[in-house]
Amino acid sequence: MRLRALPLAAVLAMAATQLGGCVAAAALVPLAAGGTMVGKRAGGTKGTAGQTAAAPGAPVGEVAVGEVTVGRGVAVPPPDIAPPVEDEPEQPGPVDPPALSAAAILPQAEVRDDGYAAMTAFVLAAAEAPKGKKERRSALLDQKSLAGVPRMTDCAGQRGALLVDLDPGEKPFDLTDPPAPAPGLADRLRAIRGTGTAVVWIATLPESASRDLANLLAATGLDPLGIDGMLLLRGRETRKQELLNRAGEDWCVLAIAGDRKADFDEVFDYLRNPDGPVALALEQHIGAGWFLVPPPIR
Repeated sequence: MRLRALPLAAVLAMAATQLGGCVAAAALVPLAAGGTMVGKRAGGTKGTAGQTAAAPGAPVGEVAVGEVTVGRGVAVPPPDIAPPVEDEPEQPGPVDPPALSAAAILPQAEVRDDGYAAMTAFVLAAAEAPKGKKERRSALLDQKSLAGVPRMTDCAGQRGALLVDLDPGEKPFDLTDPPAPAPGLADRLRAIRGTGTAVVWIATLPESASRDLANLLAATGLDPLGIDGMLLLRGRETRKQELLNRAGEDWCVLAIAGDRKADFDEVFDYLRNPDGPVALALEQHIGAGWFLVPPPIR
């Protein structure tokens, strides 16, 4: 940072205060002469950035910060000018944890709102419920209650289970398609198994396809150890409802995951009034035992 050249009157005044008596008087003569030269240089050529440059060949008489030189070798201390303060670099402020997006903290599978997160939370909570209670309810409908007010069946002492439907829409699961598991589902199922809850796969495939299905589930990582249960068609069975009815014999079904409502019970395919009292009674279980999710393998 440079300052403009000091006026001649200011230079003379400072010299008078710094030099006393005869010495001051003797110094004023060369100061005056030097002032003439400074005045001439003030009319010299302009330098860059608007600074005044000295004319070629002019004697030294430049006024600068740090020392004022006037005339030939007479030095005058500069006025009391505080050095310029450089701007300090801006420091980053503290990070606000709530400001971080969920995607930056959680894995993508946790962020994805595909229904599997709600399913997992529900099953984990249900698995923690006391298992000795007689009023423990299943996610399976009591078929006899469909003539009046639909209600869920009661669980006895069976092991808790999650049913996961493999059929895409109304079509049977295709074992020949290249499998692509739902992102993050393998980790969710691992957490569910950790509570002692069984994972049971359901599909309208014959039981003769159980080995091929087990190999596919292992290859996708959804059942890497081959320990999950399966509900496939036996003998003359043709309907998924027959598989659901059998599920209640072996397990206390805590939740069912499917991509259509009829995966929870075939009654949804036969409702005369989708907005009637029976439909409303059934809808309350969606998200509370019944979970609409994308196909687990697609």
